Amino acid sequence: MNKDLLHKSESELIDDILNGSNDKYRVLVDRYSPMIFHVVRKFERDDDEAEELSQQIFVKAYEKLESFNRESKYSSWLYSIAMNHCRDYAKNIRRGNKRFSEMEPGYIELQAGDEKTPHLNLEVKEWKYLLKQAMMRLSSDYAEPFLMKYRDGVSYEVMSEQLGVSVSALKVRVHRARKELKSILEKEV
Repeated sequence: MNKDLLHKSESELIDDILNGSNDKYRVLVDRYSPMIFHVVRKFERDDDEAEELSQQIFVKAYEKLESFNRESKYSSWLYSIAMNHCRDYAKNIRRGNKRFSEMEPGYIELQAGDEKTPHLNLEVKEWKYLLKQAMMRLSSDYAEPFLMKYRDGVSYEVMSEQLGVSVSALKVRVHRARKELKSILEKEV
């Protein structure tokens, strides 16, 4: 790696990256990997899992780099992204979701069709069909946050950033979506 790059300031590197020199992001990754790995290890002891989480954090930070406020230090901003990502990860684990390393290819599909009898499997398929039809009847203002919350496991804070809607408004939308789905499904079943 070029020695000049190693001595560039965060601000200079970020300017270069935002102006199209994406390869320079590697310098920031190298510079802050130990800090991020240390944060991640507080939440996850498995080295492979911690490495995966660290990579996800750097990808998320790269994707949000344009929103970085230069009034704070990049390391502080990156640390907050890491903490939020790890908290979301820990919540998912507490809810019983598997770690990345425990998932095998096709895990989600297998879980959906892991019924003991063909009769039950047919009921699951019918239920999924009804749910899909009910979801199509929801407005996108309700459907999108509902799916982000329950299908994708996204936190309200992250949803708020991505959708540009307040956390309280998102909670109301998800609640109303649940209520509408319940009403639609009760009529169908």
